[in-house]
Amino acid sequence: MIKTIRKKFIIFAMAAVTILLVLLMLTINGFTWISFEHQSDEVLNELASTDGMFMKLMPPNSKPPNGILPQIDMMRSARYFIAKADLDGNVIFFDLDQIFYVYEEDAVDYAKTAITRNSPTGRIDRYKYKITKNSTYQTIYFLDLTRELLTMRTIFIVSVSIAVCSWLIVLLFVVLLSGKFIHPIINNLERQKQFITNAGHELKTPLAIIQSNNDAMTLIHGENKYNRNIKEQVTRLNELTSNLLMQAKLNEEVELMKEQINISDLTGNLLQPYQDHAAIRELSFQSHIEPGIICHTNRQAFTQIITVLMDNAIKYTSENGEIFFSLTKDSKNIVICEENSCDPEMDVSPEQLFERFYRADSARTRTDQKSGYGIGLCVARSICEAFGGGMTAEYPKPGLIRFTARI
Repeated sequence: MIKTIRKKFIIFAMAAVTILLVLLMLTINGFTWISFEHQSDEVLNELASTDGMFMKLMPPNSKPPNGILPQIDMMRSARYFIAKADLDGNVIFFDLDQIFYVYEEDAVDYAKTAITRNSPTGRIDRYKYKITKNSTYQTIYFLDLTRELLTMRTIFIVSVSIAVCSWLIVLLFVVLLSGKFIHPIINNLERQKQFITNAGHELKTPLAIIQSNNDAMTLIHGENKYNRNIKEQVTRLNELTSNLLMQAKLNEEVELMKEQINISDLTGNLLQPYQDHAAIRELSFQSHIEPGIICHTNRQAFTQIITVLMDNAIKYTSENGEIFFSLTKDSKNIVICEENSCDPEMDVSPEQLFERFYRADSARTRTDQKSGYGIGLCVARSICEAFGGGMTAEYPKPGLIRFTARI
């Protein structure tokens, strides 16, 4: 139990840290990329507005003339080339003075590619381009983004490295301090489990005495509605006590004793009383049990799964309704499926049915003798999980509820 809670705490804490670091990393890289895009757009716009001559319009040690951006030093360091073409797309001129590693044939190819895209701006390889047109020709300005891309890659690598190192450092602290953080929670859970266990064992003796005295009174004075009610309530309390003790045992992660059991035969024997009860209530009961299924499991725990499912089916199946039960085996699991009719307007979430002491009656009144304590399904799911499986509930269609257990 302690290991499970500690593991969940570490997973939750590190998931939150991971999300935070990823968001920070995306924010830093995103804003950096947006900044580079804005700067490159400014340079391209300035190139287009000065017809690529802003270097010559800005003599050394002079003040920027009107219309020239103050970031002239950034523009002086820019690497770019210019190509001009007629309106038919034939390149008639190119200027490679401000770039070293682009040759004439490369400039022609880039210009033709940009023209065929029919877009005034865009990106080709590591170059960002902008096209301007007049009545006689079109000019394509290409800005080299190699430096920006290298800077972005460096920022990305550095940010990822810092994020990973930070994540590992936080993980170390969380692992080392998790025991201290969850200690109060563990103490509360231990006291709760101890109380349930002690209360369950203490209840068994007086319940047994009440049951035996009630049986004796029935033999002496005959059966009446009072001793019948006492018997029913003692049976309910015995069921609740058994469920509570099983839940406490599962929470303590006590290894259940297992044996080889023919669960096909066991299930068939367990279903017989429920078939008789269904017949009394005039319910349709169908079952399919795959023969010869052998399982290494705990007899009491497996019996409790079947009992919980069938108790609920008998109690809550609507009048003249149907019950279907199946036990099959696939390649990995033993599958127990129970379906029964229910109120078509039932709007309870299937997951709520597995909450401890959940009851649809919010007032928690017990005017209906069929009403349970709301812990059986929770215990059955815990048993399935203890056997490496699980239990789910769903509404395949209105008026039908299905429980599927896998072990």
